[in-house]
Amino acid sequence: MELALRTIKNRIPRSPLLVTRLRRVSSLDHIRPISLFSYLTLFALTILFGCAPLIPYPPTPPFSQKETAQLIAGLKEQEGRVASFQGLGKIRFKDGEQESEANLLAVGSRPLRVRLEISHPWGRPLFFVVADNKHTQAVSFVEKKVFRGEWSRLPARPFSVLALDPDSLWMVLSGGVPILPHARAASLKQHEIRLFDADEGIREIIAFFPDSRLPRSVHFPDKGITLVWSDYERSDWGLKPSGIVIMSEGHNQSAEIRYKQLHINKSVPEEIFRLAPPPGFEIVDLNPWGM
Repeated sequence: MELALRTIKNRIPRSPLLVTRLRRVSSLDHIRPISLFSYLTLFALTILFGCAPLIPYPPTPPFSQKETAQLIAGLKEQEGRVASFQGLGKIRFKDGEQESEANLLAVGSRPLRVRLEISHPWGRPLFFVVADNKHTQAVSFVEKKVFRGEWSRLPARPFSVLALDPDSLWMVLSGGVPILPHARAASLKQHEIRLFDADEGIREIIAFFPDSRLPRSVHFPDKGITLVWSDYERSDWGLKPSGIVIMSEGHNQSAEIRYKQLHINKSVPEEIFRLAPPPGFEIVDLNPWGM
């Protein structure tokens, strides 16, 4: 290499740029080859620091029996603290591919009484419902009908999203979690508790957010209904969800409630739970044989 460079230097006029390039070529003779050990070392470091861990983190275990009992007791304790509620906001119905939005007024008090007023965004009434443990009266201003009788006999449309029993719906509208009567509770999966009846049938599945352990959803397998909570906000009565979704799987319907205001344990006038049939509306008796 050095003999070739001397020959080139003697034949070609020297210029600063050419001399610099020739020196770079000459310097290559002094580079030592990288050994196989060096290549292996670089490869190992790349795997160690540049790639994701090959061993996954262990999954979070289910709640212990003590944790399960504490979570269920906490939800029941919250239920016992709420004597009344008044909620004002929006409700978005989804029926298959169709969607509509309406205003919502929800009021409830103990002993169990609840009133729902669903009206068009510009104020025209659509559906009013007043119910307690024994009687239900629902007014459909769309059909000009008044339904009277048992809560469970309300027509599937438009009332399928009310397929919960009155007590469970009361809890949902107040921002709480309905806890059905059960024989035992167990956590078989992470962030989840299942409530079983005496025959080991699943009555209710409650899912919790991983970090806060606030309720995220509830599923009632026998009813085909799922409840979803979101956007918890702090209030005088702890954290309450401002977003509630009720999904009826069998009818492919859902209702999403977004509260702008939710007041807990404020006095509710008795007359708010009275609902007079509008003149000219058809009365539909829902009780069997008119009883």
